Amino acid sequence: MRRLLFSIFSLALLSSCDDGEIIVTSFDFEDSTVQFCEGPNKNVFYAVNNNDVFESISLEFRNNILELDEDGRIVPPEDEEISFDLTGNSSNDNRIVYRIFNSEVPTDYFCNVVPPKEPAVVEEWISGTGATVFVRTSFGDETANVDSDGDGLDNIDEGWNAEGVNLQDTDEDGIPDYLDVDDDGDNIETETELANSANDPVNENGQRDKDEDGIPNYLDNDDDNDGVLTRLEVQEGDEVNPALFQTAEGISNYLNSEQTAELQHDEYINHDITRNYGYRIIVEDLKFTKQDGSGESIQYQSYDFGNYSESNIDYPLCPSQDPDSCETEPEETDEETN
Repeated sequence: MRRLLFSIFSLALLSSCDDGEIIVTSFDFEDSTVQFCEGPNKNVFYAVNNNDVFESISLEFRNNILELDEDGRIVPPEDEEISFDLTGNSSNDNRIVYRIFNSEVPTDYFCNVVPPKEPAVVEEWISGTGATVFVRTSFGDETANVDSDGDGLDNIDEGWNAEGVNLQDTDEDGIPDYLDVDDDGDNIETETELANSANDPVNENGQRDKDEDGIPNYLDNDDDNDGVLTRLEVQEGDEVNPALFQTAEGISNYLNSEQTAELQHDEYINHDITRNYGYRIIVEDLKFTKQDGSGESIQYQSYDFGNYSESNIDYPLCPSQDPDSCETEPEETDEETN
């Protein structure tokens, strides 16, 4: 890092700004894979390099800017992009800090309430005011060969496309198949209907097809073709579990065309899944000042701080046929709490 800064300073002497600030367009940590830590008063994104020099860069910000869950993981914001300003260079401000140390930086250095005395900081650059941080959220599982809903089928095999238009939704419940754990809406999960331990017949694509109508079980809402929807071949008390209803020993009614008992109901299995998220952090009009009294500064019109990812974050979903499953608990009123 020292070598890079020396080269930048030498080049910039030939083309500095009128106010003496140095404009640079590269930095060792740009576009890094960063880590995240939750603190008592501030949270931090950070990256550490212990290769040819011991260094770190950290973005410290108020802990009310991003919501965290009970495990300290970021709750994806409703907006795809949020922004906040860097407010100064004190420890209480939103700020970015670049440091060089005298020895290796431990991975938990930024996760301690009080940073350890060792390694010692031998050089420090801190941002000032005037910069804006943009945190851009995107899904980390929106690609063809990923299984977003964990049902055993890749997105591309469930009608996913990069444009996100005309997405396949077999049961027309408002949840595209690539996010739907029950593609045909029959209360038997897709993953279960793909499995074939019973050695049932398969269609031309090798997928389980109990009634041999060419439609695989996981897309067939009447698996045994007896005229009764699979989700209705249940008994009272087990409305969301067709597999439990057996009037002929050893085989569930929904797979037995000779059994046509049905129970009308409006119950659906839980459709919630977990998803992976990515966060890209961009800083506009960023200026660093060296903290040795020299007044040396580095400025960027746009700085790509880096990328952070979270996996297995809760992603609530509900089928349109069961809107009650989307309702949240009502907020308590003053009368209820008094």
